Amino acid sequence: MKTLKLFIFAILLFTAGNAYAFGIFNIPYNGSDSTFNKLAMRAYSSNSPYSYSSGAYTYNAMPITTTMSGCKIISVIRQTQGFNNKDIENYKICGGSISEVENTNPAGWDNLPGGIKPVINNTIQEARQYGKATANYYGYRVIAKTGAYVGQITVYVLNGIKLTAIMNF
Repeated sequence: MKTLKLFIFAILLFTAGNAYAFGIFNIPYNGSDSTFNKLAMRAYSSNSPYSYSSGAYTYNAMPITTTMSGCKIISVIRQTQGFNNKDIENYKICGGSISEVENTNPAGWDNLPGGIKPVINNTIQEARQYGKATANYYGYRVIAKTGAYVGQITVYVLNGIKLTAIMNF
């Protein structure tokens, strides 16, 4: 019995990092770092991106889109200097109040569903013509916008309010 308990503990210990990735223990980052909430509200009220650095962290708050009901989807990304990891909190803010918060790990191009890639490519082409474009694909929402640099398109892929990927083309 003791061996079984030790075995189960070892499995939980070594898979804890993956458990967060799979959403089993999807603990919001804003519970231990109030900077996420402050920056989300700042991006909400100004309706523009906002960057902030504190110690080893750099935060980027970005308004992604507005829902049909007028709520704004804001993503706050925290990156640790010297590391490639990113912590992302996604906010749905309605009428000046945070109504929903979910965290995600960025997926990137290679980890997105295969069928969404042609949708992304079509959305990029449309954004090059019209400045911005959106598309839906089985619960995912693709938003493409022209960037600050001529010819650059930034693509946001959302799954609900969760920012799944940010890519520049």
